Amino acid sequence: MAGRRVIVVGAGITGLTTAHRLLTDHPDLDLTVLEGSASPGGRIRTSSFAGLPVDEAADAFLVRVPWALDLCTELGLADELVAPHARTASVWLDGALRPLPSPNVLGIPLDPATVAEGVLPPEDLERLTGDGRPDRDLPAGTPPDGDLSVGQVVRPCVGDAVFERLVDALLGGVNAGRADDLSCGVMAPQLLAAARSPEGLLATLRAAQQASDPTAPVFNTHPSGMGHLIDVLVGRLGDRLRLRASVTGLGRTDTGWLVGTTNGVEMADIVILAVPAFVAADLVTHIEAEAAEHLAQIPHASVSLATFAYRRSDLEVPGDQSGFLVPRGTGMHMTACSYTGSKWPHLDTGDRVLLRLSAGRIDDLRHADLDGAALERALAKDLATTIGVEAPPAAVRMSRWPRSLPQFAPGHIDRMATIDDRLAKAAPGLMVTGAFRHGVGIPACIRSGSEAAAAAAERLA
Repeated sequence: MAGRRVIVVGAGITGLTTAHRLLTDHPDLDLTVLEGSASPGGRIRTSSFAGLPVDEAADAFLVRVPWALDLCTELGLADELVAPHARTASVWLDGALRPLPSPNVLGIPLDPATVAEGVLPPEDLERLTGDGRPDRDLPAGTPPDGDLSVGQVVRPCVGDAVFERLVDALLGGVNAGRADDLSCGVMAPQLLAAARSPEGLLATLRAAQQASDPTAPVFNTHPSGMGHLIDVLVGRLGDRLRLRASVTGLGRTDTGWLVGTTNGVEMADIVILAVPAFVAADLVTHIEAEAAEHLAQIPHASVSLATFAYRRSDLEVPGDQSGFLVPRGTGMHMTACSYTGSKWPHLDTGDRVLLRLSAGRIDDLRHADLDGAALERALAKDLATTIGVEAPPAAVRMSRWPRSLPQFAPGHIDRMATIDDRLAKAAPGLMVTGAFRHGVGIPACIRSGSEAAAAAAERLA
């Protein structure tokens, strides 16, 4: 591949993974990563708070899917990773914090005996004693391998109360979306497969749970924060990464691509846009209009994440719990609260109690309309309601993430295939990837970057 040039646009975890994979397999490749902002990492950011490295967005990655753990192993970080100390959580239901049933899969209880009083109505609790077969057929006309929303899968199998009080609170909270509107094929493919199993959703999930190791960690992080992963990837890129180099447009020549930036024009054989879907849409709209339209139609939720530090004399939280969820419909701004020190012992300061509070959903933009002080007051009020703390926090950090979480409507996988097909035919050598492809979690983004690198390498071969 000597003499061939690849430009990756975007230095978030997806773009950095793309570049790392390409250089690992093809060290002679002429590669440049262009990032418009002053720092790499995208929506992975670790900064000092209360004298500790505390993440401002994602603070861990799922271990049950391979992509993030594999990358950390490849980079020599695996032995440094830590798992949460606290493995249980609660959910705010009917004016009280109630334990989230365990074991559960994305909020679906697998053992009715673990469901605390007040979590579910008696009739829904009784339903969990069955196998979880749908009480009606899945939507008519759905092919055996077709996509459905999470709500279309979960509601007929285990009932509306399980879905609305537990599944939507968990899964909708993670993506700041409405689980009734989210693709099960993207967000929870294991639920979609289990619902179509002849044994039933609950029976299938129970069998998988019994075959797993209950002591295995669900999440991992690095003690220096997830930003450490970014630092290691950036260090391997060296001067191939250019910051403050915004891409302003794309053009084609007979032999390749022209990439217009605020610093001039670059030439490349392949261009990989590892940027948000709406940014990619603007860049490709004059090159392939249908692909650009699909990208532009992907909705994005805006969220805010506040970090509060309380004096331990003012607040104690359960040491065996990682935090709690707040379902929609409560009127609160807060969607979740993480007990940071209980969850991660390396962030237990001794004299401070750290909390990370999430606010915002695709259909709740109140947080975005409030300035920092007003949002702090609103979240402090929610904390007073839920855990009873009345004292003001000793320190607060507010992190805003506008249009940060893409929403995956049913059929998203097919739409992505259409985008790829249109670009392959009309714009060979131009690829798009990012959190909008497989999901917003760190592993999904790493998967997206790895696949983009493999596709680019195949084209250059």
